[in-house]
Amino acid sequence: MLEFTGENEMEQSREELWPYFTDPDILAEAAPGCKEMILESPHEITAVLAVGVGSVKPEFEVDAVVTNIEYPEVLELTAVGQAPRNEFEMTATMELVEQEDGGTVVDWEAKADVSGTIVSLGSRALKSVTNRLVKKYFSDMQAIIEEGREAESKLEEAPADATENMDVEIES
Repeated sequence: MLEFTGENEMEQSREELWPYFTDPDILAEAAPGCKEMILESPHEITAVLAVGVGSVKPEFEVDAVVTNIEYPEVLELTAVGQAPRNEFEMTATMELVEQEDGGTVVDWEAKADVSGTIVSLGSRALKSVTNRLVKKYFSDMQAIIEEGREAESKLEEAPADATENMDVEIES
């Protein structure tokens, strides 16, 4: 089990940020290695992500389900990804915390079970790459927001039975 946590300070209010973090078109543009992202339903996303860790560069087909939304504060999802000789299962949570100066701190955490050749690189390498990708994601997201690009919140929480088909069993 790999666990990742972090925070990112942004100048905008969480109400201003929310549409950007819940618009799959914006997410696809900001997510490093994202080759494709499709909103299958308001709570289901499929994506193709190419992630390089050292000499291992798998291209994952990802299925994600939004498991919790509390506007404009919390977004949670579960995802499974498969690539040749690699796979992962994860849960991710993002919380937008309002600051007194009007800005927002984005607290995030992810827990992942990873298997395959990518694991041979070790958790230190995986964490290093993940931290670099997350930093790039927030930098790209900030640039999109500062451009004043239109964003539309399109994600909704899945009904309780929607995650039953997913094989995600990650313990806290």
